[in-house]
Amino acid sequence: MMSVLMNTIVFEDCRNQWSVSRPLLGLILLNEKYFSELRASLINSQPLPKQEVLAQCFRNLMEGVEQNLSVKNRDRFTQNLSIFRRDVAEALRSDGHAELCTLDMMS
Repeated sequence: MMSVLMNTIVFEDCRNQWSVSRPLLGLILLNEKYFSELRASLINSQPLPKQEVLAQCFRNLMEGVEQNLSVKNRDRFTQNLSIFRRDVAEALRSDGHAELCTLDMMS
């Protein structure tokens, strides 16, 4: 389920990020190991110059997010997720060589 939500955020036209961010945060907090694997998979699938940019995007995603599901924490994660989505999209198309179909986190 986490893979599906992350793919929706990164690769699809997700107009209502709020409704995706709420369950995604719970899944990330519930299974941090799997989230780390997804993050590493996406980062490692990119050319070397983009890897650090994407790593920073993922660090920023969890910046200020605590290990709880309080309303304040969920709101913070939702804000971070909007920025994350924009920054990742920019990073992936920055040189025009990225093929989105090869970046699917579910593979």
